[in-house]
Amino acid sequence: MERILSFLKYLRASLFSPKIPLEKRITYSMVVCAMLGELLGFLESYILKLSTPAILLPLISFFLLVAFSFWGFRTKKTRLFAFISLSSMGLIIFPLMFFVNGGLHGGMPLYFMMTILCTALVLRGKTRIAIFILSIIEYSALFALYHYQPQLFIELSHNDAYVDQLVSMIVSSTVVFIFAYIVSLQNYNDRKKIEQLSLLYEKQANTDELTGLYNRRYFNNFLKLAILTLGDTGMLHVAMFDIDDFKFVNDKYGHPFGDVILRKFSSLLRKTENNGTTVCRYGGEEFLVLIPKKDKTEALAIVNQILEETRTSIEINDGRFITVSAGFITCTEEMTYDVLLQEVDKKLYIAKTTGKNRVIT
Repeated sequence: MERILSFLKYLRASLFSPKIPLEKRITYSMVVCAMLGELLGFLESYILKLSTPAILLPLISFFLLVAFSFWGFRTKKTRLFAFISLSSMGLIIFPLMFFVNGGLHGGMPLYFMMTILCTALVLRGKTRIAIFILSIIEYSALFALYHYQPQLFIELSHNDAYVDQLVSMIVSSTVVFIFAYIVSLQNYNDRKKIEQLSLLYEKQANTDELTGLYNRRYFNNFLKLAILTLGDTGMLHVAMFDIDDFKFVNDKYGHPFGDVILRKFSSLLRKTENNGTTVCRYGGEEFLVLIPKKDKTEALAIVNQILEETRTSIEINDGRFITVSAGFITCTEEMTYDVLLQEVDKKLYIAKTTGKNRVIT
């Protein structure tokens, strides 16, 4: 039992893992469902004691699918494997079953729909169109042949025909449902994975790798939008921070230590997001904080709190602490994006050249 379970787990990992291309998963889903259908068809024919060909054909079909599967798995020629499996079943085996299972009076016409469904889902390009057209032509010919030459088909008794149709309906419906469910599940899992990857890539594109804050590109777009909607959102303030003497810190203690300082300051800035701020690393040791929907006094209080916590909590060495300088500006409706950044950068420059560790408004 353990060997069987291990083998099934191996098959699942080899054929139906999300790492396997979707086309391959759908193809093997079709074949597994077809194998199940052929086994059930064999049991039905055997129990009803139908003709020997009617009993043997599903069994032959099952073993053919097994052989095709081993070949397809070893060669990894998924599209060729799908074409051979589907064309041999849909265009050869099923039509032969049509002759030995009562023609239109049996349940075989239901398998025509299975052929069309699998053709649409598994094959690609011109091959799909070709098999579809051939299926329509062949099964139409079979229907016409049964109408004009019924003696060519092995007839079933009324009771056997009824049971065969009922069982064929149940089997074909079950197989189609399982196949469609597997395909739907695979598509859902793939879409979910794609959505997760898209969110991950979007996050990576919009955030700074070192600090985890928004990057300059994201903040620029966000700030432009905030300026455009200023009349609807109310007050808007922007503060630009620069870590004082950061080059000295890097030169003396090394860039890895400098990265630690950047991350610590970023964590401190992130706390202000509880007040509705948007924070970004603008470049190097420069950071921007956008403060919406607060009056100037409240916004300045947030900026001063950042300065205070920095000089009391981010220690360099021997009791020395990091300090930051800041420029602060309140956006007005006539300001453009470029003017806003130029003005706040000027104020930061004044703060840096007049003693540092302060905010200039």
